[in-house]
Amino acid sequence: MSTMPLIDTHCHLDFEIFDDDRTKVLQRAKNNGITDIIIPGTKKKYWQRITALCENHPQLHACYGLHPYWVNRHSKQDIEQLQKYIDQHRPVAIGECGLDFRPQQADKETQLYFFEAQLALAENNQLPVVIHAVNATETVIQTIKKFNNLRGMIHSYSGSSEQAEQLINRGFYLSLSGSVTYDRAKKIRRAAKNIPLESLLVETDAPDQSDRENAGKRNEPAFLVNTVKILAEIKEKSTETISRQTSCNAKKLFQL
Repeated sequence: MSTMPLIDTHCHLDFEIFDDDRTKVLQRAKNNGITDIIIPGTKKKYWQRITALCENHPQLHACYGLHPYWVNRHSKQDIEQLQKYIDQHRPVAIGECGLDFRPQQADKETQLYFFEAQLALAENNQLPVVIHAVNATETVIQTIKKFNNLRGMIHSYSGSSEQAEQLINRGFYLSLSGSVTYDRAKKIRRAAKNIPLESLLVETDAPDQSDRENAGKRNEPAFLVNTVKILAEIKEKSTETISRQTSCNAKKLFQL
Protein backbone atom coordinates (compact mmCIF):
# COMPACT_ATOMS: atom_id res chain seq x y z
CA MET A 1 0.00 0.00 0.00
CA SER A 2 1.28 3.43 -0.95
CA THR A 3 2.08 5.98 1.71
CA MET A 4 2.92 8.47 -1.02
CA PRO A 5 1.33 11.89 -0.39
CA LEU A 6 -2.32 11.92 -1.42
CA ILE A 7 -4.95 14.66 -1.70
CA ASP A 8 -8.61 13.99 -0.96
CA THR A 9 -10.27 16.44 -3.35
CA HIS A 10 -13.79 16.12 -1.95
CA CYS A 11 -14.70 15.43 1.67
CA HIS A 12 -17.50 16.86 3.82
CA LEU A 13 -15.43 16.88 7.00
CA ASP A 14 -17.54 19.73 8.37
CA PHE A 15 -20.63 17.50 8.67
CA GLU A 16 -21.93 16.78 12.18
CA ILE A 17 -21.24 13.06 11.76
CA PHE A 18 -17.54 13.87 12.36
CA ASP A 19 -18.08 16.09 15.42
CA ASP A 20 -17.28 13.37 17.96
CA ASP A 21 -14.00 12.16 16.50
CA ARG A 22 -12.81 14.67 13.87
CA THR A 23 -9.33 14.92 15.44
CA LYS A 24 -8.91 11.13 15.20
CA VAL A 25 -10.22 11.14 11.63
CA LEU A 26 -7.59 13.76 10.72
CA GLN A 27 -4.87 11.76 12.44
CA ARG A 28 -5.83 8.58 10.57
CA ALA A 29 -5.78 10.56 7.32
CA LYS A 30 -2.28 11.83 8.11
CA ASN A 31 -1.13 8.30 8.98
CA ASN A 32 -2.29 7.18 5.51
CA GLY A 33 -0.38 9.90 3.69
CA ILE A 34 -3.30 12.30 3.10
CA THR A 35 -1.59 15.72 3.06
CA ASP A 36 -4.53 17.91 2.01
CA ILE A 37 -8.32 17.71 2.02
CA ILE A 38 -10.74 19.90 0.06
CA ILE A 39 -13.96 20.71 1.94
CA PRO A 40 -16.87 21.65 -0.37
CA GLY A 41 -19.79 23.78 0.79
CA THR A 42 -23.40 22.64 0.52
CA LYS A 43 -25.62 25.33 2.09
CA LYS A 44 -25.08 28.96 3.08
CA LYS A 45 -25.53 28.18 6.79
CA TYR A 46 -22.50 25.82 6.66
CA TRP A 47 -19.97 28.17 5.05
CA GLN A 48 -18.91 29.62 8.40
CA ARG A 49 -18.19 26.24 9.97
CA ILE A 50 -16.04 25.31 6.95
CA THR A 51 -14.12 28.57 7.38
CA ALA A 52 -13.54 27.85 11.07
CA LEU A 53 -12.44 24.29 10.37
CA CYS A 54 -9.95 25.35 7.69
CA GLU A 55 -8.56 28.15 9.85
CA ASN A 56 -7.79 25.60 12.58
CA HIS A 57 -6.29 22.98 10.25
CA PRO A 58 -3.93 24.25 7.52
CA GLN A 59 -4.22 20.97 5.58
CA LEU A 60 -7.94 21.64 5.00
CA HIS A 61 -9.03 23.91 2.17
CA ALA A 62 -12.43 25.59 1.81
CA CYS A 63 -14.91 25.72 -1.05
CA TYR A 64 -18.19 27.61 -0.74
CA GLY A 65 -21.26 26.75 -2.75
CA LEU A 66 -24.91 25.74 -2.94
CA HIS A 67 -25.50 22.03 -3.53
CA PRO A 68 -28.29 21.00 -5.95
CA TYR A 69 -29.61 18.47 -3.45
CA TRP A 70 -30.91 21.30 -1.22
CA VAL A 71 -31.90 23.63 -4.03
CA ASN A 72 -35.41 24.19 -2.59
CA ARG A 73 -33.81 25.53 0.61
CA HIS A 74 -31.56 28.02 -1.18
CA SER A 75 -32.79 31.52 -1.97
CA LYS A 76 -31.73 33.65 -4.93
CA GLN A 77 -30.17 36.08 -2.43
CA ASP A 78 -27.78 33.27 -1.47
CA ILE A 79 -25.93 33.88 -4.75
CA GLU A 80 -25.26 37.50 -3.73
CA GLN A 81 -24.26 36.28 -0.29
CA LEU A 82 -21.89 33.79 -1.88
CA GLN A 83 -20.10 36.59 -3.74
CA LYS A 84 -19.78 38.58 -0.51
CA TYR A 85 -18.49 35.55 1.35
CA ILE A 86 -15.90 34.86 -1.36
CA ASP A 87 -14.71 38.46 -1.10
CA GLN A 88 -14.20 38.06 2.65
CA HIS A 89 -12.87 34.48 2.69
CA ARG A 90 -11.12 33.60 -0.56
CA PRO A 91 -11.69 29.84 -1.09
CA VAL A 92 -9.77 27.42 -3.30
CA ALA A 93 -12.92 26.83 -5.39
CA ILE A 94 -16.65 27.48 -5.80
CA GLY A 95 -18.87 24.52 -5.02
CA GLU A 96 -20.25 22.06 -4.58
CA CYS A 97 -22.73 23.06 -7.23
CA GLY A 98 -24.25 21.18 -10.12
CA LEU A 99 -27.22 19.13 -11.23
CA ASP A 100 -28.95 16.08 -9.76
CA PHE A 101 -31.64 14.68 -12.02
CA ARG A 102 -32.73 11.74 -9.88
CA PRO A 103 -36.55 11.55 -9.75
CA GLN A 104 -36.94 12.86 -6.17
CA GLN A 105 -34.81 15.98 -6.74
CA ALA A 106 -35.93 19.58 -7.30
CA ASP A 107 -37.17 20.71 -10.70
CA LYS A 108 -34.48 21.08 -13.37
CA GLU A 109 -35.15 24.74 -14.07
CA THR A 110 -34.46 25.76 -10.45
CA GLN A 111 -31.35 23.59 -10.35
CA LEU A 112 -30.08 25.13 -13.58
CA TYR A 113 -30.59 28.65 -12.24
CA PHE A 114 -28.36 28.00 -9.21
CA PHE A 115 -25.84 26.01 -11.25
CA GLU A 116 -25.37 28.68 -13.92
CA ALA A 117 -25.23 31.46 -11.33
CA GLN A 118 -22.39 29.67 -9.54
CA LEU A 119 -20.55 28.95 -12.79
CA ALA A 120 -20.70 32.67 -13.52
CA LEU A 121 -19.29 33.41 -10.05
CA ALA A 122 -16.47 30.93 -10.61
CA GLU A 123 -15.61 32.50 -13.96
CA ASN A 124 -15.85 36.08 -12.69
CA ASN A 125 -13.73 35.34 -9.60
CA GLN A 126 -11.23 33.22 -11.58
CA LEU A 127 -11.81 30.26 -9.30
CA PRO A 128 -12.20 26.59 -10.20
CA VAL A 129 -15.62 25.01 -9.76
CA VAL A 130 -16.51 21.73 -8.04
CA ILE A 131 -19.41 20.09 -9.88
CA HIS A 132 -21.91 17.48 -8.74
CA ALA A 133 -23.45 15.60 -11.69
CA VAL A 134 -25.91 12.76 -11.06
CA ASN A 135 -27.93 11.49 -14.05
CA ALA A 136 -27.07 14.86 -15.57
CA THR A 137 -23.60 14.65 -17.15
CA GLU A 138 -24.83 15.63 -20.64
CA THR A 139 -26.68 18.71 -19.34
CA VAL A 140 -23.64 19.65 -17.24
CA ILE A 141 -21.46 19.53 -20.37
CA GLN A 142 -23.90 21.68 -22.37
CA THR A 143 -24.12 24.21 -19.50
CA ILE A 144 -20.34 24.43 -19.13
CA LYS A 145 -20.11 25.19 -22.86
CA LYS A 146 -21.94 28.48 -22.27
CA PHE A 147 -18.84 29.78 -20.47
CA ASN A 148 -15.42 30.49 -21.97
CA ASN A 149 -13.10 30.53 -18.97
CA LEU A 150 -14.20 27.79 -16.63
CA ARG A 151 -11.96 25.19 -15.03
CA GLY A 152 -12.72 22.73 -12.31
CA MET A 153 -13.55 19.15 -11.46
CA ILE A 154 -16.48 16.82 -11.82
CA HIS A 155 -16.66 15.13 -8.45
CA SER A 156 -17.32 11.39 -8.19
CA TYR A 157 -17.44 11.09 -11.96
CA SER A 158 -20.11 8.70 -13.24
CA GLY A 159 -20.41 9.57 -16.92
CA SER A 160 -19.14 7.71 -19.97
CA SER A 161 -15.66 7.66 -21.52
CA GLU A 162 -16.97 9.84 -24.39
CA GLN A 163 -18.37 12.42 -21.98
CA ALA A 164 -15.11 12.32 -20.03
CA GLU A 165 -13.25 13.25 -23.20
CA GLN A 166 -15.54 16.24 -23.81
CA LEU A 167 -15.02 17.48 -20.25
CA ILE A 168 -11.24 17.03 -20.43
CA ASN A 169 -11.23 19.02 -23.68
CA ARG A 170 -12.93 21.85 -21.74
CA GLY A 171 -10.07 21.75 -19.22
CA PHE A 172 -11.87 19.83 -16.49
CA TYR A 173 -10.47 17.20 -14.17
CA LEU A 174 -12.47 14.08 -13.35
CA SER A 175 -12.45 12.85 -9.77
CA LEU A 176 -13.07 9.23 -8.84
CA SER A 177 -14.41 8.00 -5.52
CA GLY A 178 -14.88 4.69 -3.70
CA SER A 179 -17.62 3.71 -6.15
CA VAL A 180 -14.89 2.64 -8.62
CA THR A 181 -13.78 -0.10 -6.20
CA TYR A 182 -16.95 -2.15 -6.73
CA ASP A 183 -16.83 -4.89 -9.38
CA ARG A 184 -20.35 -4.01 -10.56
CA ALA A 185 -19.29 -0.40 -11.39
CA LYS A 186 -18.44 -1.39 -14.95
CA LYS A 187 -19.22 1.97 -16.61
CA ILE A 188 -17.14 3.94 -14.10
CA ARG A 189 -14.30 1.44 -14.37
CA ARG A 190 -14.31 1.73 -18.16
CA ALA A 191 -14.15 5.51 -17.88
CA ALA A 192 -11.41 5.24 -15.22
CA LYS A 193 -9.30 3.14 -17.55
CA ASN A 194 -9.58 5.75 -20.31
CA ILE A 195 -9.16 8.97 -18.32
CA PRO A 196 -5.59 10.24 -18.84
CA LEU A 197 -3.59 10.42 -15.61
CA GLU A 198 -3.06 14.14 -16.22
CA SER A 199 -6.84 14.69 -15.87
CA LEU A 200 -7.49 12.43 -12.88
CA LEU A 201 -8.29 13.31 -9.26
CA VAL A 202 -9.23 11.08 -6.31
CA GLU A 203 -11.66 11.70 -3.47
CA THR A 204 -13.64 10.01 -0.74
CA ASP A 205 -16.84 12.14 -0.71
CA ALA A 206 -16.84 11.22 2.99
CA PRO A 207 -18.99 10.50 4.91
CA ASP A 208 -20.70 8.97 1.83
CA GLN A 209 -19.52 6.56 -0.88
CA SER A 210 -17.40 4.16 1.16
CA ASP A 211 -15.21 1.83 -0.87
CA ARG A 212 -15.86 -1.90 -1.20
CA GLU A 213 -13.58 -2.74 1.74
CA ASN A 214 -15.53 -0.41 4.04
CA ALA A 215 -19.01 -0.92 2.60
CA GLY A 216 -21.70 0.12 5.08
CA LYS A 217 -19.29 2.13 7.25
CA ARG A 218 -19.00 5.90 7.53
CA ASN A 219 -16.44 6.95 4.93
CA GLU A 220 -13.36 9.00 5.89
CA PRO A 221 -10.23 10.39 4.17
CA ALA A 222 -7.94 7.56 5.39
CA PHE A 223 -9.89 5.16 3.17
CA LEU A 224 -8.69 6.99 0.04
CA VAL A 225 -5.76 4.57 -0.20
CA ASN A 226 -8.22 1.77 -1.09
CA THR A 227 -9.54 3.70 -4.09
CA VAL A 228 -5.99 4.44 -5.24
CA LYS A 229 -5.09 0.76 -4.97
CA ILE A 230 -8.03 -0.29 -7.20
CA LEU A 231 -7.33 2.54 -9.66
CA ALA A 232 -3.74 1.38 -9.93
CA GLU A 233 -5.01 -2.10 -10.87
CA ILE A 234 -7.53 -0.73 -13.39
CA LYS A 235 -4.95 1.54 -15.04
CA GLU A 236 -2.08 -0.94 -14.70
CA LYS A 237 0.09 1.62 -12.94
CA SER A 238 1.76 1.67 -9.54
CA THR A 239 -0.05 3.21 -6.55
CA GLU A 240 2.90 5.63 -6.37
CA THR A 241 2.24 6.81 -9.93
CA ILE A 242 -1.47 7.34 -9.23
CA SER A 243 -0.71 9.12 -5.94
CA ARG A 244 1.95 11.37 -7.42
CA GLN A 245 -0.02 12.42 -10.50
CA THR A 246 -3.39 12.97 -8.78
CA SER A 247 -1.69 15.04 -6.07
CA CYS A 248 0.10 17.09 -8.71
CA ASN A 249 -3.23 17.64 -10.52
CA ALA A 250 -5.00 18.71 -7.31
CA LYS A 251 -2.23 21.18 -6.43
CA LYS A 252 -2.46 22.67 -9.91
CA LEU A 253 -6.25 22.96 -9.95
CA PHE A 254 -6.67 24.36 -6.42
CA GLN A 255 -3.34 26.24 -6.39
CA LEU A 256 -2.26 24.54 -3.15
